[in-house]
Amino acid sequence: MPNYESFTEANVKKLRSRVTSGRVEYQAKDLPALHLRISPTSASWYVRKRVPGGSWVRVLLGKVDDMSVEAARKLALKAVGKLVDGQDLAAEKRARKAEEERNGLTLGEGLAIYLAEREQLRPATKATYERDLRTTFGDYWDKPLVELTPERVKDRHRDRKTRAMRAQARVKTAAARKRIKASPARADGAVRALRAMVNYLRDERGLDLPDVARRIRATKGWGNVSPRQRAFIGDALPEFVAAVQGQRDDLLPDLSGTQRDLTLLLLCTALRWSSGAGLLWSEVDFKANIITVPEDRMKGKKAHPLPLGPVMMTMLRERQKSARSDVYVFPGLGRKTGGRTVHKAIGGLTKAFKGKIKDPEGNRISWSPHDLRRTALTKLESMDISTISVKKIAAHSQGDITAKYIFQDVDRLRAPMERLEREFLEPRKSGKVVPLRRAKG
Repeated sequence: MPNYESFTEANVKKLRSRVTSGRVEYQAKDLPALHLRISPTSASWYVRKRVPGGSWVRVLLGKVDDMSVEAARKLALKAVGKLVDGQDLAAEKRARKAEEERNGLTLGEGLAIYLAEREQLRPATKATYERDLRTTFGDYWDKPLVELTPERVKDRHRDRKTRAMRAQARVKTAAARKRIKASPARADGAVRALRAMVNYLRDERGLDLPDVARRIRATKGWGNVSPRQRAFIGDALPEFVAAVQGQRDDLLPDLSGTQRDLTLLLLCTALRWSSGAGLLWSEVDFKANIITVPEDRMKGKKAHPLPLGPVMMTMLRERQKSARSDVYVFPGLGRKTGGRTVHKAIGGLTKAFKGKIKDPEGNRISWSPHDLRRTALTKLESMDISTISVKKIAAHSQGDITAKYIFQDVDRLRAPMERLEREFLEPRKSGKVVPLRRAKG
């Protein structure tokens, strides 16, 4: 049996004092559709009504602390009228809530939601998205996301391609602001990050947001930046390898030996920087001569076992003998914490180290870690290694259906990897093999 009550301010207060546990619901004697639900900590007004020809519907009117009995009664009457007319109050409430969220959600808040819920995105990808949005749309960071209309996005994208736009950036330091330059690549990246975020909020949160890239696509305004094709070929390759091999062992704070060894490892494995630089000792199998990069450092989110040649394995063994870190193969300088030095993986190649890599004429060689990956894959292809094996070494998706029928164990890659190492590090002169030399500090 329902608990019928005459709702007055005094009576409601009395009813609330009675409820010390659980949840109790009361129904108005003079307006059966009006309900009062009470728990020890809260009380709320509801309308409960059967929709004509349908099921029972419950609609929240508001908290008792925020609404008088008379106000609740008036709202209940309006709600009953709408339900009788066939209006979907629950849908209207959802739409109203979504509209409020849409109008109040800022660019920074939207990005925080997107990055938090898209767990499969790599940390580097998340950092790139935030960097591009901060440097391109930084002045919208604390403004409603709806203000970034397709027209405004198109105008900002056009400006970012040709101007530094430093005044609009939302960055933490003056140095970071100074590094901002006009960049079609960064302009495209910012809009693509914005589009991915907006599409996610539209699909997962039901927010009515526009296609922010619509005007750019319609006017064919993309920067269309071609991917880099830089790699070491011909005489440039042995000159580069010789310059790297000639670098000294570590003399703190100059970690030239660590950077030298990591550079050669990237060249001989085609690993991405994030995969190779973060290598742990636990990921090195000295017995099987294999390293295994875990899925969290791989772009494809799959663990990547890779055999190494004898020169690279010798280099790793020598590094282990004088290791500055018992965790990282290529540690940074480290910092003092609680009386001991704590190391992290090396963060990047220094300008000083890259500046030392010069050709025989003393000219500085321009290169990046990803150039080493392109160089290795280009060399593998020129050695007539099967496309399936090259893709496996590169950790690229095997899109060919035939590749799925071929069992590709890690030992199948050993011969190509050892041959690649010989091509890079053991150039033949006068019929003799010249091994990797380590310059002492």
